[in-house]
Amino acid sequence: MKAWGLRNVAYAALNMPTPGASRPLLSVTYSPEWQKHYAQSGYVDLDPIVRSGLGGILPIDWAEIDRGDPIIRKFFGEAQELDVGVNGLSVPIRGRMGEFALFTITSNESPAEWRAMKRELLRDLMVVAFNFHAAALRSCGVADESAVHIPLREASCLRWKALGKTDEEIGRILGISSHTVRFHLESARARLNTTNTTHTVAKALALGLINMSYEPSHLIPKKRN
Repeated sequence: MKAWGLRNVAYAALNMPTPGASRPLLSVTYSPEWQKHYAQSGYVDLDPIVRSGLGGILPIDWAEIDRGDPIIRKFFGEAQELDVGVNGLSVPIRGRMGEFALFTITSNESPAEWRAMKRELLRDLMVVAFNFHAAALRSCGVADESAVHIPLREASCLRWKALGKTDEEIGRILGISSHTVRFHLESARARLNTTNTTHTVAKALALGLINMSYEPSHLIPKKRN
């Protein structure tokens, strides 16, 4: 956490697919004072971050949440006073078994520093978020989507995406067109029920569907002499 320059990390899950899982599953580094104040104030019913997560599928930058309502301004003001963090980014996670989770990081960086940090962290954050959720499911005795498999070509395209390659670069590496690369990425997205390529890469990594250590040699065309 300190290596990333973060103030807090939090994970909260609802409707986990286990018997008697009516209460949220929580793992947070927030101060005891904020946790107590949050519970006593009944903030779970008006938390704008939770509401945004339940109503959307994309990562939530707290700076983009409308604070026109005095109650919402009060919520964020009290959170800052109790050392939650000036900035926040939350990743909504929806599982196929009906569970919902939010993985959140916060920081006290300046607005400019936060924007730069967010660009650097977003892909890694999504990978960490889905890995954390997969670990939470395993701790509850559930193997999340263990039956999901993706073809080698889709896995290969996702692997190179995870390494930062463009569609055109992946096409040159694999000896296929960029259009075919996009077809494989879209096929993987539909297969994993994700919202975009970054989300797909993160989920595939979390589920162990792509191997970052090597590329199967038969997927790479041989160079002509």
